[in-house]
Amino acid sequence: MNAPARLAESARTLLANLLIAAAVVALAVVCIQLPSGVTPVPAIWLPSGFALALLVLRFRSSALPVFVGLIVSALATGYLTGATNNDTINTLAANLLSYCLAPGLAYWVFWKMSRSHNPLSDYIGFLWLLGAITLGSVAAALPVTYLASLNATPDSPPLNEVLLFAWFAHSLGCLTVTPLLLSLVREPLVARLFQRPLEWLLWLAGLLFILGLTLHNALQALTLLLPLMTWSATRFSLGGSMLAITLATFAALASVFLLGSADMPRGMEVLLGETLILAIAGTTCYLRVLLADRERVENSLESTVEERTRELQLTNFELKDEIFIREQAEKSFRRSSRHFRALFENTSNPIIVVDQDNLIRQWNSAAESLFGYSRDEALDRNLLDTFIPPEQRDELAWKMTKVLHTGLDRDQIETQVNSFDGTSHTLLWNLNRLHEEDEEAPAHIILIGQDISEIRETQNQLHYLAHYDVLTDTANRRLFEDRCRQAITSALRHGHYCALIALDVDHFKRINDTLGHDAGDELLQELARRLQRNVRQEDTIARLGGDEFAILLNQVNGAEGCEKVARSILSAITEPVRVPSGELVITSSIGITLAPVDGKTYDDLLKNADMAMYRAKKAGRNNIQFFSQDMNEEMQRQMDLERELREAIRVGQLDLYYQPIINVRDGRVVALEALLRWNHPTRGLLTPQDFLDVAEQTGQLQQLGEWVCHNACLQSRAIQEMSPTPVTVNINLSSRQYNHPQLASRLHRIIQDTHLDPSLLALEIDERALSDRLEETAKTLDRLRTLGIGLVLDRFGSGLSSLKLLRDLPFDQVKIDPDLLQQAPIEENTAAIVHTLINLARQLSLKVAASGVETAEEDAFLRGAGCHLLQGHRLCPPLPSSGLGELFRDVRKGRRLLPEDHYSISMPEDGRQKGSDG
Repeated sequence: MNAPARLAESARTLLANLLIAAAVVALAVVCIQLPSGVTPVPAIWLPSGFALALLVLRFRSSALPVFVGLIVSALATGYLTGATNNDTINTLAANLLSYCLAPGLAYWVFWKMSRSHNPLSDYIGFLWLLGAITLGSVAAALPVTYLASLNATPDSPPLNEVLLFAWFAHSLGCLTVTPLLLSLVREPLVARLFQRPLEWLLWLAGLLFILGLTLHNALQALTLLLPLMTWSATRFSLGGSMLAITLATFAALASVFLLGSADMPRGMEVLLGETLILAIAGTTCYLRVLLADRERVENSLESTVEERTRELQLTNFELKDEIFIREQAEKSFRRSSRHFRALFENTSNPIIVVDQDNLIRQWNSAAESLFGYSRDEALDRNLLDTFIPPEQRDELAWKMTKVLHTGLDRDQIETQVNSFDGTSHTLLWNLNRLHEEDEEAPAHIILIGQDISEIRETQNQLHYLAHYDVLTDTANRRLFEDRCRQAITSALRHGHYCALIALDVDHFKRINDTLGHDAGDELLQELARRLQRNVRQEDTIARLGGDEFAILLNQVNGAEGCEKVARSILSAITEPVRVPSGELVITSSIGITLAPVDGKTYDDLLKNADMAMYRAKKAGRNNIQFFSQDMNEEMQRQMDLERELREAIRVGQLDLYYQPIINVRDGRVVALEALLRWNHPTRGLLTPQDFLDVAEQTGQLQQLGEWVCHNACLQSRAIQEMSPTPVTVNINLSSRQYNHPQLASRLHRIIQDTHLDPSLLALEIDERALSDRLEETAKTLDRLRTLGIGLVLDRFGSGLSSLKLLRDLPFDQVKIDPDLLQQAPIEENTAAIVHTLINLARQLSLKVAASGVETAEEDAFLRGAGCHLLQGHRLCPPLPSSGLGELFRDVRKGRRLLPEDHYSISMPEDGRQKGSDG
């Protein structure tokens, strides 16, 4: 219970206690106003009856407020009777002792002597209550009598009258109030008090008649109370009787003490009246309790008779039910027998009964359908020899022997069974021993089968799907990992080697894009078949995902054995594969790692094999690489570089450098190519070649590209303020950026955010990044063209589709491939190619630019070939954004970035760098 509830409960308890104490005091004040003629004794003392009733009903909760009220009543009596200062203490002590003795002693005697807690429950309890009241009343009269003896005067009443008046006052108070309150608690409904309203009216009329007679002769009239109270005790309910007796008692006392004439006799005659009233009230109360006890006994007897009658009826019903149950059991047995025969014959499960020699004794219709033998053909056949495969006969025979000759009553077994037509089924047999009533009869076994062929087939399929790749019929990642762990454990225990080979198809995505996914799936299936032909049966081939395969070589003799297997695999893979459009030659990159030399866990080996495979790809593909520790170090360096690159993007270590693009005709700076640089805190200035591969592998390339575009557009606005003429800013796009589906929307958002004129932005797209799907490429470029952005075809001449790209795609400018430019001044064939490319672009009204101009020979060749724009260290190295202001100031002052003649000495440079390194 929480604190507010406890507080509320305490408040209710306190209020109830205060009400009880106040009621005691109020009754005391009323009784003080009813003098008996013997000071200080009243005619009746009601608090004693009220206190006794509360003590009997709820002693623990009402004792304290009751006695507090009695103490206050004693104080009130002394105050109201006007006790003098000399006898105040004696009066208070006598009254307090008298008031507390009457209910307290009466309750203690009743509680000790009576077996019943309710004095109205039986007549013996009421007799004990009468005795307790008498004893308590006598004890309560003694202090008052003693007080009267101390204050006796010649005019004072005799002490015997004081004793009797005090005794009768407490007795009448207890005898009238206590039974009334106890009966009202027992019968709280007021309606039951007046079940006979006409009799009540007659009874009240009789009471009034007797009261009228008391005006002439009180004692003679009081004798008529006996029949009147006896009437109420015999006719009214318990509560009504007690109420009637109380009313008659109060009326009689009033007639004796209040309604009499002025010359009404006092003294012993009044005592005789009180005695008569007390005797009549006690007698009639006892009579009513005796009648109530009799009614209770009669009701109890009737209940006992009714209960015994019900028990006999129930016994009779049980006998009838038992007879009926026996009859129904016999019918049920006959019905069950019919049902069992029908169930045995019509069930879909095969049921077979065999004897100790495994000979068939019963055979139902489901068994006939499953095995293909009729009942007559199956009887007396040996179940094991006829239908069970040889490899499972011993196990089934052992199970049947256990059921027959041990305490095991049932068992289960799963077997294959052979039908007459040669088909095989998987059955789950429930073996049960048939108990015969005759113990000497030979025991039999009943086999109930369940055809689970489809379930087992489904389970096998689920097991296959959970452990194998559906497309290639090789192990999946889960099964491969489990077998690898077993092989590693075996290698560590027995001291031999196992190897893990990782391989994938080179440029498989290109095959999927050009030939379609169906052709790609057929290629993977053919690759799996070739791998199976080149490994042992104990080895495991797994497809880990896409075109990535892994091979576990169990128990190999070191690196030599692994390399031999890998060479065989590589040779088998490179054999031509037939496709609908002809033949296709594929290659593969293979990485190998050994256990336990390179690692002792599956995760380590798989990681090492992947690193070796990626090293094979970097080495030119179609080769084999063994894992070495430097690969792990290289991987660690890449992980460190990835972490540092994320930190560089976060803290702003990246910067943009710009290299001018010069117009050959007038030497004017017409564009700036934005080149990304990383100001590494320990390694210095890094170019994209140092970290772009890591950014692409870790998914940071898009974030870097967006950062470059956003900052280049922001700085372009500042460049326009510094330059005397409009200058275009060129941004390089990687293949991943170009193929991103949201390229155009992102550039549009960046242009809007930076408020840049889109005509001052140009995108350089590598020719090798453009796929053969010209239709999609044209749509992408058209969306970029719609934004107003310039388009530059970078590394023009590096691919085989240059002419088609120039014809079908909306480029504004082309940039000669720097690799061609390096060879053109010294090799005639390359020079002819470059001349052809430049002439072709000029005829299509495209501007021709060349980057990576490093020497005077290259400069002279390009000018002579008709190139429009030049870029390179010979003209101007890349400058940080902070150095552009000085560059444009020098240009305004007349500095020429373009050499005057073809034989000018090259500018000092700190190394040969390409302009396309960003």
